[in-house]
Amino acid sequence: MLEEKKIQELLEKLDRYELNALERIVLANDGTVQSLLSVIFRVPVRVEIIAQMECYNNLYRWVKLVANYNTIEQTVALAMSVIPLEGNSKDFIDGLKEGKLGIGQLLSLLGFVTKREILGFYSDNLSFARVYRITGNKTKGEGKCELLITEIFPKEVYKKIEGRG
Repeated sequence: MLEEKKIQELLEKLDRYELNALERIVLANDGTVQSLLSVIFRVPVRVEIIAQMECYNNLYRWVKLVANYNTIEQTVALAMSVIPLEGNSKDFIDGLKEGKLGIGQLLSLLGFVTKREILGFYSDNLSFARVYRITGNKTKGEGKCELLITEIFPKEVYKKIEGRG
């Protein structure tokens, strides 16, 4: 019953915006967005760090997710993450600082079981976006993660997928 209530709440939040089916799928996804976008664009999507800095006991990270779609390199999403340095597993923070993997990939590699809580959505003529929290624990050993992510998706790129661009 709880899961049904959560789904209903999610649908009500999404219904506040004019979204097509693909946009709804991307926004409602509770797995790694990099994997979902790779399936949508039919090519591996990679994470490129734009900037990363430590400030006020947090790690701030700005990235773009890039796909080589139709032989053209396209930014298919932008993301900004806020990761508290205290309370998060040291190997998770070290992996983020190393900057070689996306957050979802890194959490999976380190053996975290995660939960994504969608906090909000936004949509206009140019983009659609979401804000969510990831929390989790390692399956083996000790370690926790908690972070906040905002993702922005350019509508023009997704219209091309649907053949409308």
